[in-house]
Amino acid sequence: MLFDSHSHIYTDRNTVIVNKSDKNDFFVNSFFSLGIHPWNVNPIEDNFLLFELEVKKKNCLAIGEIGLDKLKGPRIEIQIDMFTKQIEISEKLELPVIIHCVKAWNELYLLYKKFQPKQIWIFHGFNKVGILNEVLKTDLMISIGSSIFTNIQLQESLKLIPNEKLLLETDEANVDILEIYQKVSEIKKISLQELDQIIEENFKRTFRKWQSGLSVQNY
Repeated sequence: MLFDSHSHIYTDRNTVIVNKSDKNDFFVNSFFSLGIHPWNVNPIEDNFLLFELEVKKKNCLAIGEIGLDKLKGPRIEIQIDMFTKQIEISEKLELPVIIHCVKAWNELYLLYKKFQPKQIWIFHGFNKVGILNEVLKTDLMISIGSSIFTNIQLQESLKLIPNEKLLLETDEANVDILEIYQKVSEIKKISLQELDQIIEENFKRTFRKWQSGLSVQNY
């Protein structure tokens, strides 16, 4: 069984955390994450009572994806306000956070220092090699997706990411997580079996509700 830390596509072949939305809401028996994406922030319409009820469900393993995006969405101040509210829920419910960050690392890092979160933050779809050294100075997990196939700089930088900080994901890509495992094992020059053990351990440590003995069949 392989572990996919963030996907918009459900599969029963692996352990996958589906990003829950109106488009995939029928996957009620899968692990899921839920968050108000920075593109979709609307402070007038957001219903936090409903949001909190959803993320309290046993098969919700994370808050996300949430974060900051300077290329799309409302003003960054509005995004920061919504991000802050969701981080407070993350800390309250002891759930990790799946982070979306585009051209906003400085703002995100300042918020990270301000919150000093006890819950794990996961930088999802990481391909921003220019900030890798800064990210590695934090406790953020780094989740690698399909960019690993085409981004040569990311392939080189992957060698610098400690095994204990690494997660893998498919996000919106129409690709089997096994293919990402295979590419990462090739670049890191470790066996697929060794990588499998690393990712499984990291996944269970990061998404602790999975580790508590819950199974999808029991929901």
